[in-house]
Amino acid sequence: MTYFFILGKNPILSKAEIEAILEFLDYRFQIIDFSSNVLIVEIKNSLDIEKLNQRLGGTIKIGKILAKIDSLEVFEDKFFKLIKFGKGKIHFGFSLYGLADKINLQKYLRKLKPVAMEIKRRLREEKNLNSRWVVSKEPALSSVIVKKNQLLKYGSEICFFIKDKPSFIKASEGMEILVGQTLAVQQFEEFGARDYNRPGRDQVSGMLPPKLARIMVNLAQTKQDAKILDPFCGSGTILQEAIVLGYRNLIGSDNSDRAIEDTKKNLDWISKKFEAASSDPLTKLRVTASAVKVFKLDVKDLSSQFEPNSIEAIITEPLLGPPLSGKESQEKIKQIVKDLEKLYLSAFSEFIKVLCKGGKIVIVFPVFKFKNFTEKLNILPQIEKMGFKKENQAELIYSREKQHVWRQIFIFKK
Repeated sequence: MTYFFILGKNPILSKAEIEAILEFLDYRFQIIDFSSNVLIVEIKNSLDIEKLNQRLGGTIKIGKILAKIDSLEVFEDKFFKLIKFGKGKIHFGFSLYGLADKINLQKYLRKLKPVAMEIKRRLREEKNLNSRWVVSKEPALSSVIVKKNQLLKYGSEICFFIKDKPSFIKASEGMEILVGQTLAVQQFEEFGARDYNRPGRDQVSGMLPPKLARIMVNLAQTKQDAKILDPFCGSGTILQEAIVLGYRNLIGSDNSDRAIEDTKKNLDWISKKFEAASSDPLTKLRVTASAVKVFKLDVKDLSSQFEPNSIEAIITEPLLGPPLSGKESQEKIKQIVKDLEKLYLSAFSEFIKVLCKGGKIVIVFPVFKFKNFTEKLNILPQIEKMGFKKENQAELIYSREKQHVWRQIFIFKK
């Protein structure tokens, strides 16, 4: 079967997460197409879409490719052949995505209006069904619109993936358009609640977004009983997301009293929140925060606390430097980078002692992005000399608009 994934705002990172999880779960797959917001994958074995959707952090929608057409005008008949109808009012919506750069999606969006109106007419006259066409100003419906309008419950979201044909092919021969049906959308409300409703929030030190923490846990590709350490646990976001995913052998440490207090509060909160929301005893067991060990410890002292080769994965975001105003000089940023390089190298010198052979590190490095310059930590050769191998080939960046500190995710293996 062919499946599509609508990617988040950092598509290369989202793609890496999907590939990591499909590989970890032993799916046989092949990448068919990849653009700035879409990944299309051929998967040999049957995909558990709901389970995968609950696991991923960087994917907005998941669905199945149903057909290939050469123009939007011919889709009307396909709609009635591909979609199963219930007895009540039908809700349906269309989303357009480009599989190449500079495709004018608004032009194709206008072509869909008469198609939608004809579908509504035929539903009424041929199926005796009332219907509602859900629209948006943008070419694609957001996951919020899809969920709020209950498209997956009472109807369908149809996605069109448009790819320009080469210029030497006549326009009259049509476009290459893949037609897909959305089967799951990201649980954005739950991610939001775990971000903004948790009791321990340190705005000054900065907080790792839960979606990114989820991605990092998935990139580690570790079994649920693996011993996982976050030695810069901060407010406990990585541990929190690992708990929700069902990991049972978690350890968090930090040299800050405030961080330890926030982590314990947040893990207790997430445990109670999920326990109250679930009648499933396995879920209650899965999210028991008391099973997580959290204590104060400087990263330089890891080897005094843990046995050699006893940790199977380290997933962490160390300090990314002090808060910035955006007016700092390049010299100032270079000094910050120099200080952080010392911290990171001292951490890796401890990681090599406690991490088991074949164990992985998924870690955030800061990238300082200013209008006239960019500064990064330059310590990869030293890390590799210690005995680590960098696993990721692509540059995995997590960034937000107007931020001066981007996050670059590295995966290392001992």
